[in-house]
Amino acid sequence: MKRPIGILLLAAALLLSGCRGNDEASEYNRYSEHYFDMFDTIIQVIGYEENDEKFDEYNEKIEQEFREYHQLYDRYNDYEGINNVHTINQYAGKEPVEVDKRIIDLIRFAKEWHDKTGGKLNIAAGEVIDSWNETMETSRQEEADAELPDKSELASLRESVNLDYIEIDKEEQTVFLTEENMSLDFGAVAKGFASEEIGEMMKQEGFTSGAIAAGGNWNVLGEPKEEDRTHWNIAVQAPEGVEANDGDQLGRIRLENKSVDTSGDSQRYEMVDDVRVHHLIDLDTLMPAERHRSVTVVHKRAAVSEYLSTELFLLSQEEGEKLLDDINGAEALWVTEGGAIEKTAGMEKDFDRE
Repeated sequence: MKRPIGILLLAAALLLSGCRGNDEASEYNRYSEHYFDMFDTIIQVIGYEENDEKFDEYNEKIEQEFREYHQLYDRYNDYEGINNVHTINQYAGKEPVEVDKRIIDLIRFAKEWHDKTGGKLNIAAGEVIDSWNETMETSRQEEADAELPDKSELASLRESVNLDYIEIDKEEQTVFLTEENMSLDFGAVAKGFASEEIGEMMKQEGFTSGAIAAGGNWNVLGEPKEEDRTHWNIAVQAPEGVEANDGDQLGRIRLENKSVDTSGDSQRYEMVDDVRVHHLIDLDTLMPAERHRSVTVVHKRAAVSEYLSTELFLLSQEEGEKLLDDINGAEALWVTEGGAIEKTAGMEKDFDRE
């Protein structure tokens, strides 16, 4: 039985705390709001402000910005007056599509980090991911009818999974997928990227004590303005079936002006022919990745923590540790298939199981 993600997020929000001595903090109150209809997850905003009017002002701006990013990065729906990822995919192999700069920025980010990491995660894998999504949807609707995708068909779809087939014209501000049988999927990068961009904008506007949680991605903005607080503690959820110390939590990570993201196989999955089918697909095997139960990454950038949590989920721990050696400031925690917890040295300092 799957645990509802909303409960996990709201439970985690209760653990945002730390130690601090600051008389100024007594002038501030803690506020929280959440939305259910964007990026196929819950988005939660937490902030410390002097009054609810000020928090509401910031929160409304954050919600508006998230809605814009959601519509731009949506690959399943059209919106009036907007060319989005769905539009780009519709015109694959046909013609370039003029798009908002925020789409081009995300594509360029994904390409940059694909090059930096050696690239297991690939935003051009939309058709392969769709094939597995169809299997999950069939299983939800009528479990007995669900079958694993045909390997030869998946192999055919993989031929178009190539970032070189994405052409960007910066002057015309267009994106063109040169192969007809391909599509973009931003599911592993969009939430963190949007959260980072929105967080930076809100800090400039004065929202400097809060956190934005988009699914498993937590973007911390400044210190909590509360007496006896200096940092934030973010709960790490135990994957389904893994023993936890406190309820369904593995422990807590101490964060100061950083972000954290967790990728795992417990939130959305279906069992089909004894295979745990989920959305994190290893393009080498064309199967749902099964090296780990979850991977949690801390980094100063929300976009990078989300990208790396997926990338490391697709790699072996040894490969992941080697990759992190070349990425300044990134720390990771792995939950193995057997339920063991493995951590980098930096994560060891900031993770508390008690």
